[in-house]
Amino acid sequence: MGTSRPDHPRQPGDVTRSESGSKRAPHVIARTDHKGVFVCGLNRSAQNAGLHGGMRLSDARSILPDLQDTPEDPELVDHHLTQLIRHMDRYSPWVAPDRDLHTNSLIGDGGLWLEITGGSHLFGGEPAMIEQILRDIKSRGHEARVAIADTAAAAWAAARYHQGAVSERILSLPADHEVAARFPVTALRLSDDIIVLLSRLGLKQLGDINSLPRANITTRMGSDVLLRLDQFYGRLPEHLNFELPDAPWLIRQSFGEPLGSADNLAHAIESMVADLCAKLRDENLGLRRLIVRSIRVDGHAHTITTTTGTPCQSESHILRLLAEKMPGVDTGFGIEQVIVYAPWVEHVAFRQVRLDRKQDDSSDAIALGELLDRITHHLGPKDIVYRPAHHASHLPERAAIRQSPTGPIKPARIADAPLPKRPIRLIDPPEPVDVMERSASGAPTKLRWRKMLIDVLRADGPERICPEWWTHLERDNYALSHMTRDYFRICDQKGRLIWLFRSGHAGQDNWSVHGLFAG
Repeated sequence: MGTSRPDHPRQPGDVTRSESGSKRAPHVIARTDHKGVFVCGLNRSAQNAGLHGGMRLSDARSILPDLQDTPEDPELVDHHLTQLIRHMDRYSPWVAPDRDLHTNSLIGDGGLWLEITGGSHLFGGEPAMIEQILRDIKSRGHEARVAIADTAAAAWAAARYHQGAVSERILSLPADHEVAARFPVTALRLSDDIIVLLSRLGLKQLGDINSLPRANITTRMGSDVLLRLDQFYGRLPEHLNFELPDAPWLIRQSFGEPLGSADNLAHAIESMVADLCAKLRDENLGLRRLIVRSIRVDGHAHTITTTTGTPCQSESHILRLLAEKMPGVDTGFGIEQVIVYAPWVEHVAFRQVRLDRKQDDSSDAIALGELLDRITHHLGPKDIVYRPAHHASHLPERAAIRQSPTGPIKPARIADAPLPKRPIRLIDPPEPVDVMERSASGAPTKLRWRKMLIDVLRADGPERICPEWWTHLERDNYALSHMTRDYFRICDQKGRLIWLFRSGHAGQDNWSVHGLFAG
């Protein structure tokens, strides 16, 4: 799987609503218009019986006399779609429904695009994210087909036509060009007339079209084929209408005359941020995260995100943080819409304000918070400023966490904790060692670490540390014995105190060094 490119964000393909289970009675959704009553949605059992979307209800009843039908209720469909979009917000704040599919599909399915650029690691990687989305959708009584790709069009096609396993429906172009070439031409979301024309010409797969000269494609098949093909491979952008949450901390502004210069864009953002901060001050709230999204006339969108360590109501401080990222915005042929959204707000402790209703930003706590924000933004996420804190865990690598340098302070260690001695230096990850000799009790007496032979003069232990079973509930019968560690404090011939542990199944012990005590 290739790296997600900023201009072509990775997106799960689509989420489809349908009846779960093929053992249910055949059921269809009926739509009534001036042409009559016809089928516009059906479950798996009805499909298996030979019914299809678009056929008249009378014809469907002639095939299945006991067919169950329900009149179409567009308002109910929109309600369920809105609920699903809000539910998908846990995976990405940018969710775009496939409006064309919801309007024109006659089998009762639909689709959602999620922009997940830079967020898949929060769910354990892209395969794990796919599995979690599928479990989540199934728990709500829906079926889903999910895929991840570099472009929206490729994600749409991979969700429907990728032949790999469910957790392997990840398409990275151009590395997976051979996989995409085997997709049928229907993966390009073309009209039925163009699909029929391509079939008559013997063009059934994407690979058949890619080998043709581009001029011939436009002449014989029209401009839509080339447009969809370029959107599939990321040569042209695709504008998605993201559903933004109904929140008071969102300001959207459209411009009749697109903003063509960076200065005009900066002035527009400055005015919108000032309005947002004024609303937050009226509710005694402060933002912790701000998203600024600029949409160009060609559909390309540029997103800027900034985060603060403490709830902030000062527009001057927010604009100073945004100014460091504004030079990266390419206005292109003009910006037609700007969205300013604060997805994370918190209550602000009451402060003394001035008589002219302006916030007093001269206090030491506010000045320190703004200074840390500027330092963090300057250093970047890899060199984040933090304060160590204790975490209630017996696992050494989880016993300490990083906390914000501002806000409530957690102790770096628990006073008078009844724990054995711990090393002053923790080696993470632990380094493997080879045990050369053992005593009658199984404790090591001679080992090799970092190409050095170590004679064990004294060994204290073992101290058994078991895994956290509540984080491994998916394991059958809690089979965690191979994750149990037995720690020893050993002293070598040079007087060094080494923290050593063994793990693994019986007869297959693995020994590792995890820390060094003070000499």
